[in-house]
Amino acid sequence: MYKLIKSILKHASVYGLGDILAKGIAFFMIPFYTRFLSTEQYGTLELLDLTSYVVAMILATGVGEAVYRFYYNYDDPEKKKTVISTAMITYWVNLAIGLPLLLLFSADISNLVFETVDFYRLFHIMFITTGIALSNEIPRVFLRIQRKSKLFVAVSLTKLVINLGLNILFIVKYDMGVEGILYGGLIATAIVGIFLLIYVFTQVKLKFSFEILNAMVKYGLPLVLNWLGMFVLHFGDRFLLQRFSSLADVGIYGVAYKFGMVLNFMILTPFLNIWKPKQFEIAKEPDAKNIFANIFTYFCFVIVFAGLGLSVLIKDIVFIMADTDYHSASIYVPVLLLANIFFMAYWFTQVGLLIEKKTKYLGLAALYGAIINVGCNMALIPRLGVWGATITTLVSFSFFLAFTTYYSQRFYFIPYQKNRLIKMAVAAGVLFFVGYSINPANVWVSIFVKSLVALAFPFVLLVIKFYSKDELKKFKELFGNLTKKSNRDMAHKQEN
Repeated sequence: MYKLIKSILKHASVYGLGDILAKGIAFFMIPFYTRFLSTEQYGTLELLDLTSYVVAMILATGVGEAVYRFYYNYDDPEKKKTVISTAMITYWVNLAIGLPLLLLFSADISNLVFETVDFYRLFHIMFITTGIALSNEIPRVFLRIQRKSKLFVAVSLTKLVINLGLNILFIVKYDMGVEGILYGGLIATAIVGIFLLIYVFTQVKLKFSFEILNAMVKYGLPLVLNWLGMFVLHFGDRFLLQRFSSLADVGIYGVAYKFGMVLNFMILTPFLNIWKPKQFEIAKEPDAKNIFANIFTYFCFVIVFAGLGLSVLIKDIVFIMADTDYHSASIYVPVLLLANIFFMAYWFTQVGLLIEKKTKYLGLAALYGAIINVGCNMALIPRLGVWGATITTLVSFSFFLAFTTYYSQRFYFIPYQKNRLIKMAVAAGVLFFVGYSINPANVWVSIFVKSLVALAFPFVLLVIKFYSKDELKKFKELFGNLTKKSNRDMAHKQEN
C-alpha cells in the first residue's frame, strides 16, 4: 500500500508544485487587485466569473468527466484514443451551437445578472474565453490520463504567466479595470489552446463513436446536475448578496472565499489530477476498500493540518496582503475553511458511487444541497449579510458530505477509520481556539507564535496515540535514513 501511496504522491507532488506556484503567484496578486480594483469592481468580476462557470458546465454536458471513467474501459489503445476524440468533437459541436446563442443574448444575460444591460460587452469577452477554455479541456484531461504531470504543469504555468503579465499591463498602464482582466484571460487561453490542440493531434486521429458518446452522456449528464448544484453551493450566494446587499459585500465575500478556497487550489486540485484516474485502478486491487480507507485518513490529515495553520494565521495574512477596505474579510475565513474541508472530503467519499456507476445520487445530493443553500441564503442574507452567506456555506457543505457518504457507503462500503478521524478533529479544534485567541500587537510576533501552535498538531496526535505502530515504524525508518544521509553529506564535506 505504501508503494501505491508513494506513486500517487509522486505525480500529485508535481501537480502540487505547479499549483502552488500558479496559485501562489495569483494569491500574492491579491494586494495588486485590491489596490487597483474597488470592492464594487471586484464584485463585478466575481459575478462575471461565476456566470462563465455555469455556461461551461452546461456546454460540457459532463462528457469531460466521463472520459476518465470510459478511457479505462478499453485495453485497445485505438479505442482509448477514440474516447478522447469523441469527447473533443462533442465539445466542438456544443460550442458551435451554444456560443452564438450566448453572444446573441449577452444583453439579456447582463440584465439578469446585474439588472442592467451595460455589461453586455464584458459578457462577449467572457463567453469567447469560456468557449476556447472548453476546447482546451479534453486535451488537458488527456495529459492527466497520460500522467504527463510535468507537461501539464508547464502548460498551466505558461498560461498563468501570460495572463498575469497582461493583467498588469492592461490594468496599470492602460487603466482598463475589469475589461483588462478579461482580455488578459482571453489572450492567454487562446495561446495555450493552440499548443494543446497541436499536441493532441500528434497522437490522436479524429474518430467519432456514437456508442461511446451515448455511454459517456448517460454517465456524465447526472454529473451536470451535480455540478450545477455545487455551483449553487459554492457561488449562488454572490448573486443573492448582490440583490439583498451590495456589490461591495460581494467583493469582500469574494476575497474571503478565495482565502477559504486556498486548500482546494493547493491540495485538492493536484490530488484530483492524479486521483480521478487512479481511483479506478485501485478499485481493481483485492484489498481496495482498506486502501481507500487508509488514503482517506492521510488525505484528511493533510487538509486538516493545512486548514488549521491558515485559520489561526488568517487575521495577520489579510492584514498584510489586502487593502484596508478588505480587512473585514478575515473574520469569515475560518468558517469557510471548515466548509471547504468538508467539500474536499466529499470528493473522496463519492468514490463508491463512481465505481458502481451510481452517479444519479451525486446529482440528487447537489439538488437537495442547492435547495437547502438557496433557502438558507434567502433567509439569512437579508438579516446577516455576509455572515448569512458564510453560515449557509457551512450548513450546505456539511449536508453535501453527509448525503454523498451515506449513499456511497450503501453501494460500496469502505471501512473508514472513524476513531482516528475523530482524534484529528478534536486536536485541530483545540489548537484552533488556542491559536485564534492569541493576538500579539506586533504582526510578525503574532505570525511566529501562531505558527508554533499550528505546528504542534502532529505532536499532539502522537500524544493521543493517533499513529499506528506500522506508521511509527515507517517514521523511524525515514528519520534514520535522513540522519544517515545527513551524516554522509557532512563527512563528505569534511573530507573535501
